[in-house]
Amino acid sequence: MSFIDTLVSHLGEIGVESDDLPLLVPAVIAAGAMVAFADGTAEGRELREIDSEALRCLMGDQERADDIHRVLDQHLSNFDRDRTFGHDRALGVLADFAPDAPEEQRELVLRSALQVGGAGAEGALSPAERDAAREIARILRLDPAARGL
Repeated sequence: MSFIDTLVSHLGEIGVESDDLPLLVPAVIAAGAMVAFADGTAEGRELREIDSEALRCLMGDQERADDIHRVLDQHLSNFDRDRTFGHDRALGVLADFAPDAPEEQRELVLRSALQVGGAGAEGALSPAERDAAREIARILRLDPAARGL
């Protein structure tokens, strides 16, 4: 399952309020991309595979789904251009998201990113994925140690 398909599935399963999605989804994409690219094994073309119908259903309409396509494409373009640049841009999105987001939403971004980014698919985080997850937790103003990182 692709990055975005897993995102759609995960957010749909946990019942996120549709009004929260325009802020949450870009933060999850940024954090998920950081984890996915952390160990250098993810490829942008793999992450670009999108189930458009599922995304449209999750977001509620085609215009909001198109916005998410643009956000995803921008992050992946940033990582394709240069991993450090992509990483820094993704951190910027999280830094903008964190101050106004309730702790529950910040925790959701971290949990979703770990699942969406594929971290621990084999049961454990790689050292690079763990470092990325800790950095995400800190920028989201969450205690990494309290979350098992």
